[in-house]
Amino acid sequence: MNILISGATGFIGTSLVPLLQSKGHRITAVVRQVDNRLDQTVAQYTLDSLTKLDEDIDVFINLAGEGIADKPWSEKRKEALIASRTTLTQKIKHTLKRPPKSMISMSAIGYYGSHTNAVFDEYSDSENDFSHELCAAWESAATEFADIGCRTVIFRLGVVLGANGGALNKMRPSYKMGLGGKIGSGEQWFSWVHLADVLKAITESLSDERYEGVYNLTSPHCVKQKVFAQHYARSLKRPAFFTIPVFVLRAIFGEMASLLTNGAKIIPKRLIQQGFHFEHSDLKEALIDIENNRPS
Repeated sequence: MNILISGATGFIGTSLVPLLQSKGHRITAVVRQVDNRLDQTVAQYTLDSLTKLDEDIDVFINLAGEGIADKPWSEKRKEALIASRTTLTQKIKHTLKRPPKSMISMSAIGYYGSHTNAVFDEYSDSENDFSHELCAAWESAATEFADIGCRTVIFRLGVVLGANGGALNKMRPSYKMGLGGKIGSGEQWFSWVHLADVLKAITESLSDERYEGVYNLTSPHCVKQKVFAQHYARSLKRPAFFTIPVFVLRAIFGEMASLLTNGAKIIPKRLIQQGFHFEHSDLKEALIDIENNRPS
């Protein structure tokens, strides 16, 4: 296939691009500027030069978006987070000379809002806070591709766990120092997914036309945050004695602290119904696998 990708140098993209190339697909990347991190066989286009892309695109995979937890949510930051997802998606749609046959876009379980004990599947109602506003706007932009006849797939990602970036890279230093542990009561849910299963879902949906619409992409075995802390510390052969008070996180991060202090239980109902097989559904095994495969 001829595949167009945005966010090719991000956490998911850096693993997805070589995987797709190994399967014989031809990759074209939408970039802010020419990026030397990409293999020379990857054609690169900026938004300005994308008008020159004059060939059929089988699939557009939309991974782009600034990190939601990289900076506190000031009003300016919120605008940047929305623009990096919705504006970019819309500009690519309007710039392409020919619409792709299919479009696969990422979203996040933040779509359901900030909760502690609630349970959600794809058919559940959501709560209207900033996380929901951001994800809903992103999904709305992706759905515009469906309006022009593209088969459109949206994956609402949980916390993606992998060896080369993402949440674990941010947590690992403190856990390695023995400073990991509960956040508040630790009773909030931690809806996670192994990077390998994200890659598997994306590659399956390239050609399997049963994939259409919105899917929760989380492990079917969600755990409480305190259980995650225990398993992750053990995978690093460290204790998990510390408790981080909620008020400290709110003082540091403001509204963004809800990403850490709240957590709903997210069920990947549609993937289960479709017979998707998770390679890593057990958290303990997944964390050990990630640590064992971390580059030295």
